[in-house]
Amino acid sequence: MTRQRIAPRPAGGDPGRIGAARLSRRDFVVLLSAGLILGGAAELPSAPRSKFAAPGDALQIVAHEDDDLLFQSPDVLRDVRSGRRIRTVYVTAGDAARDESYWSSRERGSLAAYAQMAGVANRWSTSATAAQGQLIRMLTLTSAPQVSLVFMRLPDGNRRGTGMIRHNHESLMRLWQGSIDSIHAVDGSATYTGDSLRKTLTDLMTEFRPTTVRTQDWTIPFGTGDNADHTATALFTRQAHHDYGSPENVLAYAGYPAWVRPANVTGSALVAKRSAFQAYALHDPLMCLEPWCAGDWVASLRLARQYITASGAAG
Repeated sequence: MTRQRIAPRPAGGDPGRIGAARLSRRDFVVLLSAGLILGGAAELPSAPRSKFAAPGDALQIVAHEDDDLLFQSPDVLRDVRSGRRIRTVYVTAGDAARDESYWSSRERGSLAAYAQMAGVANRWSTSATAAQGQLIRMLTLTSAPQVSLVFMRLPDGNRRGTGMIRHNHESLMRLWQGSIDSIHAVDGSATYTGDSLRKTLTDLMTEFRPTTVRTQDWTIPFGTGDNADHTATALFTRQAHHDYGSPENVLAYAGYPAWVRPANVTGSALVAKRSAFQAYALHDPLMCLEPWCAGDWVASLRLARQYITASGAAG
């Protein structure tokens, strides 16, 4: 996702119990709307584990640096905390047509969030993973080396998928639809055609050998409520998973449209999810971290939801 806003919460205290007296007015309204406070201090039940939870390795492939934290958590959070081998691939730089100082800061936000989820120091080793003859930047969490992040740095296509002037209107949606022949990483590190991007994602699966692949929602058309980068990433990933040929789960997670569904992330899971997102948000210069920000309400609604819309390989 390109921009989200949420106010930070103070650390400390029992994450499974929140008293209304400790909440800001904004937090109180958000939790009340989600049915998490019934007056006074309320015990918050943990969200049920996804029925798709499984042993083995998990690979997330998402468009932007906060999409995993907003839309695929607490599943990702639980995997990190369980010690499961996990890798997340960010297909775009989420650059919002801004320069390296912005998108590199978003990457640092992702690093901070995963270190926070793992409960270890935010220290990473830098390497690369090879796919289709190209080296793609990868970082591994030093004190929890089962956690790694991969940054492909393709251009942000904006919510409608029309692309930005800064990047000659290149976007994942236009690449998927065939209206452009290729797309270039914002740091000049790689160029992909639609075919080579699909094969690159397949190579990333083959190298990591996940038993679970998580991506975004391929079940709704472009222009029907979700960010076009989300939809295109999901379509490329689903296609790549078909080429990968694994019978294991590939899961589609709802994006923006999930916010109108009932809240289903509650209690300690919601508190932990919020904390990880805040660790990211501190590094995003476009993120408003004050309780009066207009977008804070929207971000809070998304944090209280996680929905899987489909599973299974492409036919």
